[in-house]
Amino acid sequence: MARMTALRVFFASGIAALGFAALAPGGLAPQVQTPAADGPAVKKVAVPADAGWVDTGIDVAPGEELVFRAAGEVSLQRGNPEAGCGPGGLDLITVEQPVPDENLGALIGRVAQLVSTRTDEDSGMEIRDEIFVLFFIGPERTVTVPVKGRLYLGLNENVLKDNAGEFTVLVSRRPAGDRTGLKAFPRPPSRPCARP
Repeated sequence: MARMTALRVFFASGIAALGFAALAPGGLAPQVQTPAADGPAVKKVAVPADAGWVDTGIDVAPGEELVFRAAGEVSLQRGNPEAGCGPGGLDLITVEQPVPDENLGALIGRVAQLVSTRTDEDSGMEIRDEIFVLFFIGPERTVTVPVKGRLYLGLNENVLKDNAGEFTVLVSRRPAGDRTGLKAFPRPPSRPCARP
C-alpha cells in the first residue's frame, strides 16, 4: 500500500507562517520512493543538529528527483543518553515540529522560493518573505520536487540550542524525466535510535 505523504506549502513573513497541506498523491505532494541509485551529481552536506536550516546551495526545479542518503547521530538534548538518534529520528511526536506527523529529530527537507525581502523599520533586520514546502527524508529517500526553489536540510525539531552532533547527507539529483546515467552507491551505516 502506497504511503500518502503530507506536504506543507507555506507563505512565511518573518517568523510567522501560514500554510495548507496537500494530502492527495498528485498535485503538490512529492512522490516518495525508496532510492535505488545515485545520479551523476552528488553533493555531501553536513547538517549540524543545532544549526537550524542548512542551505545546500542546490537550486531545484519542479519534477527533478532528489536522492538522499543520510548517516550520523545527533542528540536532541545534550547529556541525555535517551535523546540520541539517527536520521530517522526518535519515535516521538510533539505539537511544535515542522513536519508534525514524522519522528522528532528526523532529517527533513525544505524547498523555499523567495518572494521578496524587506527591512523591518523598528529593528533594521532583513525580513524574507518565502513560499516553502517541507518534507520528510529520514535515512534515505527519493523525492520528486514539487516547486522551484532552494533546497535546505534540517531536523524535525524547533528547539535546537541544546542539540549536538550532525548528520552527513549525500544529495544527488536527476532532471525531470531523466532515467539515464544512474549508478548504485552503498548505503551509509545506520544505528538504531534510542527510544525515550
